[in-house]
Amino acid sequence: MTRDNPWTQAQWNSIHGDSRNSDAVPYPTAAHYALKWHRLQDAAVLFGPTVDLDGNLYLCSGRGTNFSHLHALDADGDLRWESEPWTNTGHIGPRACPFAPLVDASGAIFLADDQAFFCVEGDGSPRWRTDLHALGIREGFASAVFSASGHVGGVSLDGFAVLLDRATGAPVVPPLALPRGTPPPAASLPPGLWQGMMDKETAALLFPGFFGTHFPVTNSPAVDLDSGLLYITGAGDSAMQTRLYALREEANQLKIVFTRQFDGRCSVTPSLSPSGHQVYTGNHRGELLAFAADSGTPLWRYAPAGPAASPSVGSDGTIYTGSNTVPGAASQLSAIDPETGEARWCRDYDALASELLPERAPLKPFFTDPRPHAVVNSVQTLGRDHLLVVLALGYTFTPPGAAPLTQPHQVVLASIDPGDGALTGYTRLPDTSEAGVVMARDGSVYTCHAALTSSIFYRGINPLLPPSHRTALEPKGGVTALRPAVVKNPRSGRVA
Repeated sequence: MTRDNPWTQAQWNSIHGDSRNSDAVPYPTAAHYALKWHRLQDAAVLFGPTVDLDGNLYLCSGRGTNFSHLHALDADGDLRWESEPWTNTGHIGPRACPFAPLVDASGAIFLADDQAFFCVEGDGSPRWRTDLHALGIREGFASAVFSASGHVGGVSLDGFAVLLDRATGAPVVPPLALPRGTPPPAASLPPGLWQGMMDKETAALLFPGFFGTHFPVTNSPAVDLDSGLLYITGAGDSAMQTRLYALREEANQLKIVFTRQFDGRCSVTPSLSPSGHQVYTGNHRGELLAFAADSGTPLWRYAPAGPAASPSVGSDGTIYTGSNTVPGAASQLSAIDPETGEARWCRDYDALASELLPERAPLKPFFTDPRPHAVVNSVQTLGRDHLLVVLALGYTFTPPGAAPLTQPHQVVLASIDPGDGALTGYTRLPDTSEAGVVMARDGSVYTCHAALTSSIFYRGINPLLPPSHRTALEPKGGVTALRPAVVKNPRSGRVA
C-alpha cells in the first residue's frame, strides 16, 4: 500500500482489514486467550470492529427507533461516544448495521445507511451527510471502501458504484449503474432471527443479502491500490449466475474495465493476491474461483471451499477458506496453493466437538446424526503465528426440504497452525459469530457476534423441540475482546 492512502491509517480498517480484503495482518497471536470484556450485549453486531491507530474501536448495530447505531469504544471497552439515537430522521439509522466503518488519518469515520453516506469526526460530531436518494441510490451498502485515489464510496446493494470527496461528501464522479442482472429470490426469514437484537424491518431486509439473495450486490469491494481497479460481484444473467466486475476511476468517471460471468450464486466477497495478479471469489456451491485480475480470465477452481465465507490471503499468497454445514460432508478449513488451486492441507475439527460435547440420541427427521460436529462460523484471519477462526460446536439439524444447519451448543475461537491446519488451542466464546475475527497490533483479538444461528435456534426452533434436543446457548450479541493467555487446564478452559 502507498503510505498516504487512507487504508493504512488504522490497525484494522473496515470488514476485512485492508483494501485487498485479505483478513491478514502481521500482529502477534496466541494459542489461548482470555476474555477482557463483552460490550453491546443484546445487539446483533454483524461486522467489525474497525480499530484506529490509537486502539479505539468503531462498530455499528441496528436496533432501530431510539437507539444509537454507531458506537465508539476505547481499548478497555469503555464507551467514548455514540451517534444520536435514531428517530427516523437524518441521523444514522439501523440500516448501517452491516458496516464496519472506515477511518482515515484525520480521524474521520465513514459509513452509510439506506438514506445517506455519513462522515463523522473522531469526537462523534458530524462532518457531512450526502443524501443517497438524490444520487438515484435507494439501498445501502455492504461496506465502504477508499479508492486508489483516496476517495470514499462503494457499491450499493441496488448496484450503483459511487465515489465521494472525503472532505465534503460531494460526488467526484457520476454514479455508475452496473448492468442489470437477475438476483436470486429472497431467502426466507427463519423463525427467531435476531429477535430483540435488531429492528424487525431491518432484519427482514438484511437477512437475504447475508446469503447472496434478493439484491443485485451483496458483497464488499476489493481495491488494488497499484492498478486502481475495484472488484465487485453482482447478479448475473440468471438467478444462478454471478458477474465479476473490475471498475476503474478515470477521466472523471467510473468505467467497467471487464466483466466475467460464472455459474453459481455469489455471497462471497472478492479478495486479491498480494501481487494483485489474481482475484478470488466463490459461489453457493462451495467453489472457490480464481481469475486473472487484469482480464477476468478464469485460472482455477477449488471445489471443497465454503459457500458463504470469504477467502483470506496470507502474505505468501496462500488462500485460506472454510466450508460450513453441507450435506454429507464435514465443515473444513483449507489452505490453497495460489498457483495450482490445489489444497496444501484440508482439515475438519470434529474431534474437538467430540471432546467437548457428548453424542446424543437421534430425533428423526431433524437430528439423524448422534455425533457432534465443529462448523466454521466466521471468516478466518491470519496473524503472525496462527490462523484464527470461530467454530460452532453442535449437532446437525436437517429440516425437511431445507438445507442443514448446525444447532450450536458451544462456540470457540480456534487457533490453527497455518502450516498444516493443526489445532493448537481454543478459547470459549459467549455466542456465535457469523462474521470475522479482528486483530490489533498489541495482540488483542475482537470478535463480533451476529448471533444469527444462536437466535434462530434459541428463539425460533427450541420451542418446537423436546427439552432433550434444545440448545442452552442463548443469543447475546455484541462484541468480545480477548487477550493472550496461558492455559492452566486446557479441558476446563481455565486461563491465567
